[in-house]
Amino acid sequence: MNSIRIYFSSFFLLCFITSIQAQTTANWTLLKDEPTTQLVFTSSTTKQVKDYTFKAKWDDKLSYSENIGYYGGIAELKISKDNKELQSIRNIEDGIALGEIRFTFYDYNMDGHIDFTVPINCSNSCYDAYYLYNPETNTFEYQKDWDYLRIQKLDKKNKQILSQPEGTARDIEQKLYKVEGNNLQLIKKL
Repeated sequence: MNSIRIYFSSFFLLCFITSIQAQTTANWTLLKDEPTTQLVFTSSTTKQVKDYTFKAKWDDKLSYSENIGYYGGIAELKISKDNKELQSIRNIEDGIALGEIRFTFYDYNMDGHIDFTVPINCSNSCYDAYYLYNPETNTFEYQKDWDYLRIQKLDKKNKQILSQPEGTARDIEQKLYKVEGNNLQLIKKL
């Protein structure tokens, strides 16, 4: 009789743990499956995303590298909403030196406002700089603490981010972050 009780108790505990695990993983969404919008700048031009207008002034000699010589970038990016200029961002380099700067738009901090990223480095993996929208100032603010964050999954309900591991023999750990406003709080390394 005790062995049957132990069996059913163990079975119930296993089902309970599985149920809890299923509920926690059900909140996670792969970033790659989320709808994003991209704008690619290769010259001086004006482009639009939702209510925002991005007017770029391209400079073919914005940056210099001894390896490849001059490479371009956006000397000035004016951002407007409803024909009102909100801000100007200067010197956005083509950090990958491909002759283009790709902006990817998404609500990265899960606050209901669109944000954007621009590439800053690409070697084994690609990394982005994050510009998160601040509704109090009506500007996109560069978030240095978010540099080099590679988002794999998002839990929008709990405002958590799971980082993408590097995939090298030296760095296979993931990090779990809590998003508070425009700040990242490291919860744990996995």
